[in-house]
Amino acid sequence: MEIYQRIDAIKDRPAVVLAIGAFDGVHRGHRAIIARVCEEARRRGVKSMLMTFSPTPREILGSEKEIALMKADEKIAMIRDLNVDMLCIRAFNRHFSGMSREAFMARLLKYLDLKALVAGPDHHIGKRHEGGIAFLQNYALEHAFDLLIVPKSSDAGGEISSQRIRQALKQGRIEDVNAMLGYSYRISGTVIPGKKRGRKLGYPTLNVKPHLERCLIPACGVYCVRLTLDGREYPAVCNIGTRPTFAENGISLEVHAIGVQLEQQYGKTLEIHFEHYVREERKFDKEADLISRIGKDIETCKTYLTEEKCQV
Repeated sequence: MEIYQRIDAIKDRPAVVLAIGAFDGVHRGHRAIIARVCEEARRRGVKSMLMTFSPTPREILGSEKEIALMKADEKIAMIRDLNVDMLCIRAFNRHFSGMSREAFMARLLKYLDLKALVAGPDHHIGKRHEGGIAFLQNYALEHAFDLLIVPKSSDAGGEISSQRIRQALKQGRIEDVNAMLGYSYRISGTVIPGKKRGRKLGYPTLNVKPHLERCLIPACGVYCVRLTLDGREYPAVCNIGTRPTFAENGISLEVHAIGVQLEQQYGKTLEIHFEHYVREERKFDKEADLISRIGKDIETCKTYLTEEKCQV
């Protein structure tokens, strides 16, 4: 996949089928658009192309600044796996957001031989969202390219969107999140030293500092997860919360690999793939009760992380 940081870095004005968007999370709705881009590009014998933004527009312009669902390099890797030929990752800032719809489209056509633009039914470009579908339909007629509209993807809860996914994460509804994404939500981070309480309880944990400074962490609670470390995958239990039994402050993210001792991992990168919400975090009056509950949580995760359910 060819990757560009600016549209004017693209040479020889290639013929493309294009989609434009934040593609935050590359969820099922995004994948439907990307699949149409690739299908149309193959049919027409041209290149498939996406233009996306980093940071996302909602991170910059939202009244309540949103947190991205994934890092830029994770988005690139996922788009590459979908067999897109070209990707332009445009830096997004307030200056760029002030570009008019006409100026934006004129710049695209200067560097691309645009054969078709693929979009959702509520797509828009340009400052203040002025370039909606009606504008794009007229512009496409005037400049001899096709505008192809892909219907919204939906489930029982409604239209699939990055905003719905964020809300479900905040509520700990991880299975709903994964169903909308089409894959397991994940957080990458670095293993850092902790207070070694898990080891004293008989269940050593890896304490994790997420890579994103502003990382969208699921609701506090205990989760069934898959842990990827050093190229290997382990079934695991993850706790997100404040460790109320020990009256600690601040949110912690720690993970216990089931059935294996993982020692001396400080400084290493890992990924936590969330699969199932087990229970809310709670305070235990006795340490023995906490130890017993952890053992039950592990058994729950062993049952859930079967080959049929999770391919672990």
